[in-house]
Amino acid sequence: GVLAVLVIGLAAILWVSFRWWGRLDEAAREAHKWAWWWGGSGGMAVGGVLLVAMALQADDAPLPAKLGTSPADLFAAGIMTIILFQLAGYLLAWAGWWLRHR
Repeated sequence: GVLAVLVIGLAAILWVSFRWWGRLDEAAREAHKWAWWWGGSGGMAVGGVLLVAMALQADDAPLPAKLGTSPADLFAAGIMTIILFQLAGYLLAWAGWWLRHR
């Protein structure tokens, strides 16, 4: 049941995304591609360094309990951290691209 809902949800998201992308003009497409490459990659790098630094200091400074204690919880927290850093980098790069090209 859960897998079916996930597959249907992903299919719907992809369908909406492809329709949205098809309606964008060339400048908007270029802004999104540039921002995702540079901002998303930069955010992933910063988030990755942060996670590695936290992992190396795990004995000295334990993670907050709200992140979870099981390996699955910590894995999910790490993934969400990287996604949030990628999104922040993307948004900054996207805004910078438009400011520079206006």
